Amino acid sequence: MTVRFHIDATWGRVGNGETRGLRGLLSVACLGGAIVAGIVPCPASAAPPAPPAHAAPSAAPAGKESGKGTKEPGIPELQDELLHAKSKRAASDLLSRIEQARQKDITPTTRLLVRRAQSDLAEQKVGDAQEDLNDALVLQPGLEILWRTRAQARLAGADANGAVADLGVALHHDERDVLAWQILSDAEGVRGDWGAAWKAWQHVLALYPLFPGAAHQTEDLRLKAFGRPT
Repeated sequence: MTVRFHIDATWGRVGNGETRGLRGLLSVACLGGAIVAGIVPCPASAAPPAPPAHAAPSAAPAGKESGKGTKEPGIPELQDELLHAKSKRAASDLLSRIEQARQKDITPTTRLLVRRAQSDLAEQKVGDAQEDLNDALVLQPGLEILWRTRAQARLAGADANGAVADLGVALHHDERDVLAWQILSDAEGVRGDWGAAWKAWQHVLALYPLFPGAAHQTEDLRLKAFGRPT
């Protein structure tokens, strides 16, 4: 089983191939590095002249009047929007923003380890990929997305039990992670527990009603979990 990382290397944004990227094993991220910009001080001769003694106060920046800012909504707010999205395109965009927000606290060192895990998996070195992700979790054990990522690597190595254990930790951090539930459904299917796979899939539908290909997946799991109606 091959797992490809599927998050943009620079911005950590999920791609738009929703019907392929969200079915089966969802790919996880090749995470980009940080860019440090230098700051050059202005020479003293370039300093602007002092304002007149009775200059009028400067206007407040746009969007700041009366203390009103333009704060980016957090993951819980975006998840609420995903639940009520009116179109598949809008839902896909919201999921991209959620995934981007999950990665904002990943450090450059951890990103390097995840990138190396990507390379390991591309070369079918599943054990090495898991070791890289083990190290990443030692550095940042509180990041839900890293547990979900290692679960995918474990599933690629036919360790469905380990994948389920990691997903349990991921969902403990965020029980509304729709991708973790989707991967859990896959992992339970690999274990042959179609009842558990069905239950995990119900969480996916509850959190992301416009999930691509949901009707086909629902029917497939229904047959595997309960058989054909008599």
